[in-house]
Amino acid sequence: MYAGQIVSYKAILDKVIRDFGFNYDLTAEEGVEWLAEFMAHTNVGVVMGENIAYVEACDGRADLPFDLYKIGQVAFVEGVKTPEEAACGQGRMFPMRWKTDYFHKRYHLDNRDYTSEGRETYTVGQGYIFPSFNKGIMAISYSAIPTDENGYPTIPAEQQWMEGAAHFIAHKIARKLWIRNELTGDKYQVIERDRDWYFAQAVNHAKQWNGVDEAESVKNSVVRTIPDLQAHASFFANMQLPEQRKFRPKAGVALVSTINTISSLTQGPNPATS
Repeated sequence: MYAGQIVSYKAILDKVIRDFGFNYDLTAEEGVEWLAEFMAHTNVGVVMGENIAYVEACDGRADLPFDLYKIGQVAFVEGVKTPEEAACGQGRMFPMRWKTDYFHKRYHLDNRDYTSEGRETYTVGQGYIFPSFNKGIMAISYSAIPTDENGYPTIPAEQQWMEGAAHFIAHKIARKLWIRNELTGDKYQVIERDRDWYFAQAVNHAKQWNGVDEAESVKNSVVRTIPDLQAHASFFANMQLPEQRKFRPKAGVALVSTINTISSLTQGPNPATS
């Protein structure tokens, strides 16, 4: 379970020096790089930052965010002229889909009609996002390696993550020392074993539910009689609301729902019943 608290990379480097006592001059640059590798290897979305970047496409491409780890969803923003306007909540967003056709990157090069329905798509590569339109604003919801105000990587403050990160960096140092014959093979194997143990412990800890609230939302999004085939169009909003199930009553009795939901006047319509 990830509670949301984080610690700086400096706390991890101090822990490595304090716990292992290597005869090795650990620099901040090495520690930052290795810590970023550790966060990337964990591949646990819940501990990544949830960011939204507004980018402007020009000549059929736009720069990807520098801290991008994994794209969640991309939207085309209509009715705005600059990314700043989109960031201020102006305009209307429409979900984009991943490209399925081989001529996707040629959309902006000529005037031929490559699409039959005009639905925007995108793909990524070489540090750019390539939309199917030539100019326009996009909103990119993505997971990012969490960083502090100075751009340095941070990790969750749970003890499992601190141990995992410290042992990951210690293994990097031990490997260098072992290659230079400054550390015995037995000691290197012990550090490697502990690295694997604490790494798995941190990842498994993060996969636990964040309380009953998350478990309830996941349950409601899965337990459905009628699948919501249009959830992508609403950016999967309100998937946490339970489905209303109405059963045929006995003769002379009004229809009754077994699930009470918040009024649509305050929460909007339930996509599961739309």
